Parts: sequence; structure tokens; C-alpha cells
Amino acid sequence: MSDYQMIIQELATILAEKTRIKPENLKPELHLEESGLDSFARIDLVLAIEERFGFELSDSEAANLSTVDDLVRTILQKREQTPLTGLSG
Repeated sequence: MSDYQMIIQELATILAEKTRIKPENLKPELHLEESGLDSFARIDLVLAIEERFGFELSDSEAANLSTVDDLVRTILQKREQTPLTGLSG
């Protein structure tokens, strides 16, 4: 399984807890606003991602997250910048 697919699975779990999206319906092209996230839920999602993956997102990085693919690519980029963090479990 690729890193991309592993992160999609992790995000599916997080998004299922925070939105009405079922993990099996999570697609990379899904826009976050389509998942039912209001501004407070979006902040909660960003905090959950930061905690799960062990890094912080700047306000501008968080604001640029439109799709699930954006989330995955940002997580991959952050992991490359901090290779010892990776997925915690």
C-alpha cells in the first residue's frame, strides 16, 4: 500500500468522526465543504490532523485545503520535511 493510500485511510477515519462522510465514500476529489464541515468543524479537523500526524499547519496552509487530495498532499509534504514524525499509532 502506498503512503498516499495509507493517509487516505487515516483521513477516512478522522473525517468519519467529524463529518457525515462514510469512509468507503471518501474520494481524493471530494471538496471538504461537501462533507458538511462548517468553520468550527474545519478547525477541529485541522487540529485532529495535526495531532494524528505530528505536525502543525499554518493558518495559510489550513486555508488552502479544499479537497481530500489537498489534505493528503499537504500531509505527505509535511512528512518529508519531518521524516522522523511519520504516522503515529
